[in-house]
Amino acid sequence: SGNATLINSTEGVLYAEIAANSNDLTYRIFSINDGSRNNRVYLQYTNASNTLAAVVKSSNNTQANMALVLSDETNFIKVGFKYKANDFALWVNGVEVATDTSGLSPIGLNNLAFNDGTSNNFFGKTKALAVFPYLTDVELTLLTTI
Repeated sequence: SGNATLINSTEGVLYAEIAANSNDLTYRIFSINDGSRNNRVYLQYTNASNTLAAVVKSSNNTQANMALVLSDETNFIKVGFKYKANDFALWVNGVEVATDTSGLSPIGLNNLAFNDGTSNNFFGKTKALAVFPYLTDVELTLLTTI
């Protein structure tokens, strides 16, 4: 971590094994970003009960936005968010749960952060957080299976 050369702005996978500390109805985010909120790929627990979201912003415009209601956000999950122009997918515990086939990739990503680029820190439990090159569906199934 901290090696910006490993982060590809145009395609890749943001992966985490995480659990929320509590279902406190606040935004808790981690992201790959450009040091701002303009270009970023992020996963977040939202202000809706037990809801996980995956979002891509390019030039501060939302390109993909997917949400999944979890049975209990305080339980650990393995999540992979695949991003590439016109190919976005959210995987949770070995299952592809959402896709979006239209949108641009962000630019200038060089920072992995426990926030959205400037605020909304991630408060939770983390066993793993990683950035991978673009992975196939089979690889994402294997990576996120519990």
